[in-house]
Amino acid sequence: MTASIKETTYLGIPSIKLETSQMELTVVPDWGSNAISMKWKKENGSVELLRGPSSIQDYEQAPIQFGVPILFPPNRISDGEFTFNGQTYSFDLSEPDKNNHIHGFVYQKPWKVTHTEVEGDRAKLVTSIESKDHPDILAQFPHSFRIEMVFLLEGASLKKHAVITNLSDQTFPWGIGYHTTFLFPEETSRFSLAAEKQWELDERLLPTEKLIQTRHTAIKEGMSLQQVELDDAFLAEEKELETNQAVMTLEDERLQIRYKADESFKHWVVYNADGASGYICPEPYTWITNAPKLSLDKELTGVQTLDSSQTIVVKTEIDVTSL
Repeated sequence: MTASIKETTYLGIPSIKLETSQMELTVVPDWGSNAISMKWKKENGSVELLRGPSSIQDYEQAPIQFGVPILFPPNRISDGEFTFNGQTYSFDLSEPDKNNHIHGFVYQKPWKVTHTEVEGDRAKLVTSIESKDHPDILAQFPHSFRIEMVFLLEGASLKKHAVITNLSDQTFPWGIGYHTTFLFPEETSRFSLAAEKQWELDERLLPTEKLIQTRHTAIKEGMSLQQVELDDAFLAEEKELETNQAVMTLEDERLQIRYKADESFKHWVVYNADGASGYICPEPYTWITNAPKLSLDKELTGVQTLDSSQTIVVKTEIDVTSL
């Protein structure tokens, strides 16, 4: 079949559906440009790969735990504040019990659809957000910027490119990540991650600045996560022969999902609630939790800067294959 793109609804909310011969992807622009559903097609139907809400109320209670929220910046900033190049940034304390800001300020904002395109078995969607349209973003992060999210669905592969542009006259620090929530039946699934070290975290889930050998010794080869509780932060493997990726093997569906990230994504956070909830969140991050406040080298923490009028593109890819 030829690919297609059409306007539709998801739980009554306007959305965009991309479809190829092997996959369906649904993006809800008003929900932070969240890729809320991704389905693998099979002969007698389809298999949902992402965790979705059962109602709008379900989504609104925990929007970060469904689909693929875009985190800019990702994870926690202790006390909601940091200073960079003489500029103090004050973020909302969105995790008050730990006195942290968490997960940035674009995942609950409406994004605009700016481009759609179909060619052969390939469908492309571009959405964007600009900080100038959101006074509450500028109050926390006083720079004009634009983020464009490019979704390229081709066959059984989803390529996701984030295009970040500094529209201000000042250099700013940036970090981005994705809280990708896959359905993952623990009893019959295996997970692997190209990582040997993880960050030691304190009681607020902030890095202590110490890297340790991962406590999950089989994670590189693949392991069951049944009753294994994860909310861990890993350093991405840097060896040339290693692919920066997380792999989920779903034996029930005879599917394997490879989640790849480019070299800008130096870290992964992996979260799965209690190891018995039927989902897993491998989260690629360009910077580690609380990165701007760590005293370590920026090459390690992942803090990057964007000069005035500069644009950077970072890329991830989700490939699905049958076993």
